[in-house]
Amino acid sequence: MPSDVSAHGVHLVGSVPLASADAVFREVAAAIGDRLRRIPDGETGPRSDWIVWQLPVFTAQSDLEIVPPAPDSWRPLPRVRLADTGRADHVRFDALGYAEAAIASYRTFARLKRDGVIPVACRFQCCLPTPLAPVFAFVVPEHQPALEPLYEARLLAELEAILGEVPHDQLAIQWDTNFEFGMLEGVFPVWFDDVKGGILERLLRLSRHVPHDVELGYHFCYGDVQHRHFTEPADATKLVEIGNALSASLGRPLNWLHVPVPRGRTDEGYYAPLRELRLRPETEVYLGVVHYTDGVEGTARRIEAARRFISGFGIATECGWGRRAPSTLAELLRIHRELSLPIHDASVAPHRFEWPAAFARIPDEAWTRQPVDTFGLHYDTVENHGWYRNLDPTVEDLARHLISGQVLIDYSGGTGILLDRLELRVFDRRFGVVIVDSSPKFLRVALDKFHADDRVAFRCLRWLKTDKRLERLEEVLGDALLARGVDAIASTNAIHLYLDLPDTLASWARTLRSGGRVFVQSGNIRNPEAKPAEWVLDETVWAIHEVAVGLVRNDQRYAAYRAAVEDEARMAAYVAYRDRVFLPVRPLEYYLRCLNDAGFTLETATARGIEARVDDWFEFLSAYHDAVLGWIGGTPKVEGVTPSPEAVRDRLALIRHAMETLFGGRSAFRCCWTYINGVRA
Repeated sequence: MPSDVSAHGVHLVGSVPLASADAVFREVAAAIGDRLRRIPDGETGPRSDWIVWQLPVFTAQSDLEIVPPAPDSWRPLPRVRLADTGRADHVRFDALGYAEAAIASYRTFARLKRDGVIPVACRFQCCLPTPLAPVFAFVVPEHQPALEPLYEARLLAELEAILGEVPHDQLAIQWDTNFEFGMLEGVFPVWFDDVKGGILERLLRLSRHVPHDVELGYHFCYGDVQHRHFTEPADATKLVEIGNALSASLGRPLNWLHVPVPRGRTDEGYYAPLRELRLRPETEVYLGVVHYTDGVEGTARRIEAARRFISGFGIATECGWGRRAPSTLAELLRIHRELSLPIHDASVAPHRFEWPAAFARIPDEAWTRQPVDTFGLHYDTVENHGWYRNLDPTVEDLARHLISGQVLIDYSGGTGILLDRLELRVFDRRFGVVIVDSSPKFLRVALDKFHADDRVAFRCLRWLKTDKRLERLEEVLGDALLARGVDAIASTNAIHLYLDLPDTLASWARTLRSGGRVFVQSGNIRNPEAKPAEWVLDETVWAIHEVAVGLVRNDQRYAAYRAAVEDEARMAAYVAYRDRVFLPVRPLEYYLRCLNDAGFTLETATARGIEARVDDWFEFLSAYHDAVLGWIGGTPKVEGVTPSPEAVRDRLALIRHAMETLFGGRSAFRCCWTYINGVRA
């Protein structure tokens, strides 16, 4: 097809007839990834028929009763009304499912983007109906005014959850605007007096909940039930009027506008109003000129007709594809590809990162040749725990500051959990990461995960018996990297473990370039900003010990260990061992002073509450059970005694029992995490 017929890029409205978001992302990216700025998850499964999956949200309400569809209903589906004894203020909409679906799909999107399946330039597109749509479709007219604000509040809460989980620079929000045009055309009844004003006020109100760093667009629609409109528009006038009003009134960028085009319209009359579009330069326009039934030829005719009145537009179908047969997908993708031009080169990856010439990514050391240890593998699963959300602020800080070509030291990086998160967050830059840790077992897991990634290096800090200290950072990096200098150091969930903090920080300062950054965080810093109910994480271990001692003394199930708690010298030895693993908590002021003394200018020191599930924390502590309650059955590290399997079983049961008592049977507790960012002078 000659380029003068080709449109500028492609937009996908939303639904795609495939089995999963993974399948949608893969197939769409392979076929037209270089034409797309955004990719939706395909609204697969129960979402494939637009808002129909929201009907149970209404019918499940005890204050609402189900009534048959009216003769003029949008579709022959039941509706709800307030029961005679029901009250609108008793109606509570719980999770609608939009946030859960979007968050799950974004995880798939990020993984595929990390792996190069999805182009770097593409954002994740989340399509949401305006609240007006489900309320109009599933509520009788006389009760729509009472229920609309309640549903809208819940949908905005879902939006807020999405915004809290998906990085803003990766997200695009689309408001599906459908029944509004039926109301403007006089086809559907309206429960507010000023039809156009009420619609605009609602659309503007919704979109002001979308932050400016998140892309925003609208899908305008005239319906697609059985691939038919609810009415045939005379022309694009109403679409243009609403588009212009939004562009003028939003007070933020409008990133795209999708405008439907009926299949039979190749006449000038339909397209002429497009000449009156008054959009800002950043707004992309996508015309729904693609129709499966007349293919490339029919679509080309509509493109030509539109070009007399508007230029620089991209193409799309009129509505989503979810109600089409999967067998039509290949042809739909072919039509879009044949009649559009690329808007970016999907094959181009960010430039390659290169280490200094004499730098060895993987040192020739014995630990690199050892088999992967089960303890290290178990520890690596901790990133699946909800409390490891504590990494999110640090990942965001690193994403803001790191640029291509830089080197980050992941100090106490363990199995590479921070890097796992970072690779799912930053896609458009290539920087090097050196995972540094004192545990060969943890590093061996990291090596197993990242050995093929030429941007990742590994260094083990050995214990120097003569000097009674760990190797310093500059002693393991090598001359080539030291001569270059590193650009950033991150320490997550570890700084509270450094026995000689001033020496460690001084070592950091010697390896960082001038202006290099440090990113430190821990849940084991006593922060004066912590809320009263927030724990210092490791202090739960001390509390577990206290509760466990009481349980042994008073609960017959643990009577076999009563002699142990009465042996003061033995208990003191085990408490001392515990405190070498779970160190006494130091105040924030101590860390700030040490950083300042090491030559770092402090930028921020903030507190954040993190929810930890009791089950997750128990699983984590189970890996360290000999330090938590080693006095149950003994441990080789204190007495040279290996506990019996029965003793280990009792020890774990007592830890669990103590935690249930400590937290009153609650499923979760709150902790305070401290985040400190600084710059080397």
